Amino acid sequence: MAGIPRLRWPDGTTSRLGSGPFRVGVAVLAAVLAVVVARCAVSGSAQAATPEPKVRTAAAATLAARSAAVASHNKDAYLATDADGAFKTADAQVFDNLTALPLASWNMTLAADQSKAKKAGVPHLYQVTESYELSGVDYKPVTDTRYLTFVERGGKWLLDSGSDGAAAGLHPDTQIWDQGAVSVVQGSRSLVIGLGGQARLKPFADLADHAANKAATVWGAAGWKGDVVVVVPNTQAQVETLLDSAPGSLTGVVAITAGEGGQALTAAPASRVLVNPDAFDGEAPDAWQFFFDHELTHVATRAWTTSAVPLWLSEGAADYSGYLGSSITVDRRFLELANAVSQSGWTPQELPATDDFAGSGDSVSRTYQISNLACALIAQKYGQAKLVAFYKAVGTAPAGTADPVDYGFRTVLGTTTAEFTVKWRAYVLDEAHTVAAILAKKHS
Repeated sequence: MAGIPRLRWPDGTTSRLGSGPFRVGVAVLAAVLAVVVARCAVSGSAQAATPEPKVRTAAAATLAARSAAVASHNKDAYLATDADGAFKTADAQVFDNLTALPLASWNMTLAADQSKAKKAGVPHLYQVTESYELSGVDYKPVTDTRYLTFVERGGKWLLDSGSDGAAAGLHPDTQIWDQGAVSVVQGSRSLVIGLGGQARLKPFADLADHAANKAATVWGAAGWKGDVVVVVPNTQAQVETLLDSAPGSLTGVVAITAGEGGQALTAAPASRVLVNPDAFDGEAPDAWQFFFDHELTHVATRAWTTSAVPLWLSEGAADYSGYLGSSITVDRRFLELANAVSQSGWTPQELPATDDFAGSGDSVSRTYQISNLACALIAQKYGQAKLVAFYKAVGTAPAGTADPVDYGFRTVLGTTTAEFTVKWRAYVLDEAHTVAAILAKKHS
C-alpha cells in the first residue's frame, strides 16, 4: 500500500520528506539543482538571443542560396532554404512556377531599410526585395517587396512565413506565380503567363501578337520595341490582388495595362497587360481583339504618356487604334452616345476631364466614345501621322509649358484647343445623329 515516502537513515530513524535530517539533504540538493538550472537557463537564453547582425547575415546567405537554386533549377537546394511546414509546401509550387518562366535573372535580397519590418514586432521578420527580369521582353529588372520570417533550425536560418507582417499592415506584393500553377505561351511578339494551362492561354497570345503588330505600325515612332507580357489569372479577384486594388474595383474592366512600357527614354522596366477573365468572358468574341489593340496602344505609347497627357487623349488614342480595321459596327461603338443625344438631348461641352472617366455605366462609356471621336477627328482632318505627332508633342512638351495640350495643337496642328473644341462638338453630334438613325432603322 502506497503511503507517504520515507527514507531510513544510518542510525535507524526514519523521516518524512521535509523533516528531520532529510531537510538538510534536500536543501543542499536544491541548491545544487538551482545552480544547474540557472546555468542552463543562461545558456539557453544566450542561444535564443543570437545577435541580430548575425541573424541578418545568415538570412542574407539563405536568400543568396535561394537565388542560386532558382538560377540552376535545383529544387532540392531551393527547398533547403525553407523550414518544414506549410510555407515550404506552398513554396514547392512557387519554385516550379519560377523555373517555367524565361527568366533572365531572379534573386532575393534583404532590403537596406528594415524600419517597417522592425515596427511589426515579429522576431526575425525582414523586408525582402524580390527582383526579376523576363528574357527578351523586360528592359531592366522589375522589383517587388516581400516580408519574410526566418527561424533557426539546426544552426541555419530558414524561411518560415511570408504573412507574419499582415497584422501590422505589412502586405507583400503578389505575382502571378503566387496564385497557382503557372503555364507559359510564347507568341511571336508576346509572352503570356497565366493559370489554367497552355490551351487556355494560346488564344491570348494570338490576340496579343496581332495587337502588337498594329501598335508597332501606328505608334512605332514612340520607340516601343514591340514585345509585351500578358498576365492571365483565373478570376477578377486575383487581378485585383496583383494590382493591389480594392475588391470589386475592376468590375467591368476587361483588361488593364500596368507596370511600365517603352524603352530607355523612360527607364521603363516592363510592359504588362492583365486580363480580367470575369469581364473578358462576358464580351462578344469579335470585341476581344479590340480590347487587346486598345491596351497595346497604351503599352506602345508609354514613353510619351507623361502627366501632361490628359485621359481623353490617351484613352481616345487607344480606342482609335482599337477600332482600326475592326468589324465592330458604328452603332455598337457609339451606342451610349447616340442614346444620350437622341433620347436626353445631351450635348458635348468641353473635352473630357479626368473625373469624367471615374465610375462605370453609360456616362463613362460615353466619355470614352467622345474621346475616341476627338482622336478620330484629328486623324481624319490632319492625318494619322499628325495624331501620332500630336500625342508626342503633348507628352514631351518642354518643361514649364503652361498648357501642353494647347502647345500640341499649336505646334503640330496649327490650331488652338478652343478652335478644335468647336469642331469636335459638331463632329460628335453629327456622329451621334448618324448612329441614332441607324439604331432607329434597326428597331423599326
